[in-house]
Amino acid sequence: MRSKKKKIIIIVIILLVVVVGGGAIYQSQQKKDVAISVTVEEAAVRRIVATVSAIGKIEPVTQVKLSAEIPGRIVQLPVKEGQYVHEGDFLVELDPELYISNLDAAKSALRSARAAKQKADADLRRISELVAKGMASEADLDAAQANAELTAADLDRAEANERNARENLAKTRLHASMTGTISLLNKEIGELTLGSQFQEDVILVIADLSKMQVRAEVDEHDIVSVKLGDSSFVEIDAFPDTQFVGIVTEIAESASNVGTGNSLVGEAAATNFDVLVSIVDSIKGIRPGMSATVDIATDYRNSAISVSIQSVAIRDAKKGEAVELKAKEKSQSSREIEAQVKSGTLDTTSLLTRQELESGVFLYKEGKAEWMPVRAGIASERHMEIIEGIAEGDSVINGPYRVLARDLKDGDAVKLKEEKKEGEKQKEDEEETED
Repeated sequence: MRSKKKKIIIIVIILLVVVVGGGAIYQSQQKKDVAISVTVEEAAVRRIVATVSAIGKIEPVTQVKLSAEIPGRIVQLPVKEGQYVHEGDFLVELDPELYISNLDAAKSALRSARAAKQKADADLRRISELVAKGMASEADLDAAQANAELTAADLDRAEANERNARENLAKTRLHASMTGTISLLNKEIGELTLGSQFQEDVILVIADLSKMQVRAEVDEHDIVSVKLGDSSFVEIDAFPDTQFVGIVTEIAESASNVGTGNSLVGEAAATNFDVLVSIVDSIKGIRPGMSATVDIATDYRNSAISVSIQSVAIRDAKKGEAVELKAKEKSQSSREIEAQVKSGTLDTTSLLTRQELESGVFLYKEGKAEWMPVRAGIASERHMEIIEGIAEGDSVINGPYRVLARDLKDGDAVKLKEEKKEGEKQKEDEEETED
């Protein structure tokens, strides 16, 4: 009896194992056969324009900063910010009383020096005559000649001091050196100016507002693509939904600013280069200091086979699997890597090389995803040029992004995704962006 019950239990267990195992195999097979929903586009011939984007500030192409060369207190300032002035117009006067007094003193010293020089010259002539008659010694003649030379030097010094005092008095009145608009007024009547020739103490700025430019900061990785004469599109925050034409007129040879990253803790420092983009259009209401964005066209193709940028994926060339391009949890500093290279202890197997990766697209062929390595060219904001690998009209899988980036593999079963309503599509795009 017990033996019979034992046999029944064993049979039941075997049946359960078979059922559960078969169910798992069936579900695995079903899951494997489920087609992945994708979207598809046709590779098309387009005009591709590669651009470099940068942000900056509006400034005049030509402007002059007016500073005083001498110290003083402002007593006249007959202009205001925004006023249009012509070259030669009177702008600022410093208190002249001190410099008038200095000039009067210099004139008096000059008269004294001239009188002393006249007397010394007369004495020299008289002593020379007496020496010729034997009534004075050679020592008296030498003394008279030395006194004449000293008074001549004193006269030169007095003349220089008088000229300097006269020039300083003239510098108390400042005039416009160019025609333009007072774009900045830093001082008011009663304020002091430093008056240093080596350190600017700007009183006001005159600018030609008819010709403006953008001083943009371009990242060091992009600056190598920018060339003089490159055309640009300029977007000014104060003029939304409007693009203006610009031309690259100047490229800095050295970095304009370095980020505050702390190299001691391995933080990267961002380095930018100043690029001046002259605005071709005349814009009414534009002002210096406005924020702007420039898109500099660095290269273009008039007829290039291209696909959406998100269609191009990166795969491990050996395994054909998606690659996680993430930094290691504990990155090494450049000094640590350099030390390991010198000592021969660097683990090169952990370094990802270009040869281990390949770019490609997934073609949609009869319900299957076919991986096709490609050689990509330049890229615009939305499309990428494909030099080799596909032809015009090929059906290329372009989404969803999450599938292309992580899941899709060569040979996977795929199906065309059903069109969704605008609200559902927007929500899905937001979810993919978050991922």
